[in-house]
Amino acid sequence: MRHQAEAEVRGSAASGTRPPRTSAACVLLAVLAVGATSLAGQIPERPTNLRVLPTDLSRDSLVEIMRGFSFALGVRCQYCHTGGDGISFEGVDFADDSDPDKIKARAMLRMVGNLNDVVLAALPERDDPPVSVWCKTCHRGRPRPISLADALLSTLDELGPDSTVALYNRLRDDERVVLAGSFDFGEWETNVLGERLRRASRLTDAIAIYTLNGSRYPESIGIELALGALYEQTGDPESAISHYERVLELNPDNARARDRLAELRGG
Repeated sequence: MRHQAEAEVRGSAASGTRPPRTSAACVLLAVLAVGATSLAGQIPERPTNLRVLPTDLSRDSLVEIMRGFSFALGVRCQYCHTGGDGISFEGVDFADDSDPDKIKARAMLRMVGNLNDVVLAALPERDDPPVSVWCKTCHRGRPRPISLADALLSTLDELGPDSTVALYNRLRDDERVVLAGSFDFGEWETNVLGERLRRASRLTDAIAIYTLNGSRYPESIGIELALGALYEQTGDPESAISHYERVLELNPDNARARDRLAELRGG
């Protein structure tokens, strides 16, 4: 559900309290579908209830795979496993299948296997060594791999423009988010959202998004032209003129801005 996904973004990286990176001890805890520990605080030597991964995996190999899941999604072990306190192994029921996220994880593993072994394997002239997809390919430190545009749109729908601007700025200014490549902060990712809103006749929201992007890309002719057109549509010629004038400051030869200014000024 979109709102649920965005709530997760707002409650983690967006607020500066993103799910903490998994410690070495917690990574070991994140053993998908392994059997209950024989002694509290110990990792079972032989995993049980493996449904997708090979049943003869060694404990070390399985832990290494789980470490990849944990880091790729930026989550702790109890994201998929039930029980325990999130710190120690005590009380964790590795074999339990009652957490829906564990079932989803198995589905994602099957999807990744199909992509690598069937879909990508059928590509003509595939690279050698072949490029494969893995959890980090899409997730990049986020439990749900939604795009920046979708995260902003969800917040816009639920909480309005001010919260959307605040979310964008928190994400953009969070060094951890930027270094992980969690979102595309390029100009066009957000411009596309503005265009989607314009096509949906949500002109006020489109103006808010383009204005936000313009604060980060103040020399973008595309953003200024879009804002000029939007203000024309909303019946605010003075604001439209100011944006077209800005276009000519950036590029005096821009024919569209000159034409629109001539029209708005009556000649």
